[in-house]
Amino acid sequence: MEVNEKIHIEEYNPEWVRHYEYEKEKLCSALGNTVLGIEHIGSTSIPEIWAKPIVDIMIGVKSLPLEKSQICKVIELGYEYLGEAGVSGKIYFRKRFPKAYNVHITQFGNLIWNNNILLRDFLCSNKDEAMRYSELKKIIISEGVNNLLEYSERKADFINEILKKANEWYNKNN
Repeated sequence: MEVNEKIHIEEYNPEWVRHYEYEKEKLCSALGNTVLGIEHIGSTSIPEIWAKPIVDIMIGVKSLPLEKSQICKVIELGYEYLGEAGVSGKIYFRKRFPKAYNVHITQFGNLIWNNNILLRDFLCSNKDEAMRYSELKKIIISEGVNNLLEYSERKADFINEILKKANEWYNKNN
């Protein structure tokens, strides 16, 4: 199973929030009390920025790995199971039809969980940084990048820079 795929970005679409809510219910129903937390993450969760039109959903569970029966329940919802997909501590599923979703399952409260929420909350609260991120994505795409792995790699330094700012912001405000 190939993680890399062709990608494009679009202007922010408020429908993405409804897509998240719809899919969240199905995932929670399928996984039951395994779910300790579920969050809309990624660029589709940040108002007004350009994003791949794929809704990212992070599910926090008590521990990994998931039981085979739990993996099967997610697959029954139309998802493709991609295992860790190169990221230790996270299990990855994707669905591209009829709507596009990525599901990231990780241990509730771990670094992956906390960093994704911190990044989202920081960008939602700091419009200038969110717009800088949006502009970077448009530049990367305008330079001909159209595959997920290269796109992600080109954004990595910026994401790390923003995470540092987000940690400072969080520590100052809490």
